[in-house]
Amino acid sequence: MTRTPELSAAQLRDQLELYRQMWVLRLLDMAVEELRIDGRLNQPVQAAFGQEAVAIGTAAALRPGDLMTTGIIHLQHAQQIACALPLGPAIAALIEPEFGPDGEAEAPFVASVRGLSAFSSALQQSPLLAVGHAYGKQLVDDGRVTVCAMETRDVKSADFAEAAHIAVSWQLPVVFVVENASQDAYAAECHGIPVLSVDGNDVEAVRDSVAEAVRRAGAGEGPVLVQARTQRSNGVASMDPLVIERQRLIGAGINAGHLYELERRARHLVAEAEAQAKAMLAEEQPEPIREPEVWPAAS
Repeated sequence: MTRTPELSAAQLRDQLELYRQMWVLRLLDMAVEELRIDGRLNQPVQAAFGQEAVAIGTAAALRPGDLMTTGIIHLQHAQQIACALPLGPAIAALIEPEFGPDGEAEAPFVASVRGLSAFSSALQQSPLLAVGHAYGKQLVDDGRVTVCAMETRDVKSADFAEAAHIAVSWQLPVVFVVENASQDAYAAECHGIPVLSVDGNDVEAVRDSVAEAVRRAGAGEGPVLVQARTQRSNGVASMDPLVIERQRLIGAGINAGHLYELERRARHLVAEAEAQAKAMLAEEQPEPIREPEVWPAAS
């Protein structure tokens, strides 16, 4: 394998952290998918295997004071992972509504965390909420930005058309990030929003593109849309964001054993979250954690 250009220690730490977070999100999605198969979820949740780079890259681009609104579950989880928040409440919220943002159990927990919105998932699905937040930030004039993460279908909605018109007319500090499987950004271009297109399977490229959009919006240049071209995993290793980042890290000189250790710690973290969620639902203390079974690593 061709060795990549030399990276600084700080850059390598950042790349390793992105890789670790993507593993945590993948494993969390696996745990949620098992709950869905068992019929234990209180809401429809679609697994997002293969789309971890968009979620983690977007969360990594946020600065202190920026806010992300989204109705996409795995993007909400990605931001919780990026903030190093306990994941047990996130799992419990998918099983029992009272642990979610519509219930009393989680609202203080969510509202107290910088960058996380305490609104319900249903409300966060609307780009109009993001525009409202962005208008408030514009009035404060602190250079902070609202990021609204959406799916392709949302770009074609009446809500987005209205939100885009307002954002362009008032030059609001808002960034729309679209998980785009159809390669179609005509709606944004028609509304006059500049579009940055990026490979949604490359977590570093997503982070850098969203960071550039955030910089532009925060500098008073108005709204920007980031189109992250991606798709759910179909078993093709060359398109798996975890495989792509793993190969990049090995090419940069990271030992494979170190990557396996990161993956092991990610498995243990998600196992702890599952135990915490179980304890929350049962209103009892969690049992001691046993080491989870080893799952095949991305390779």
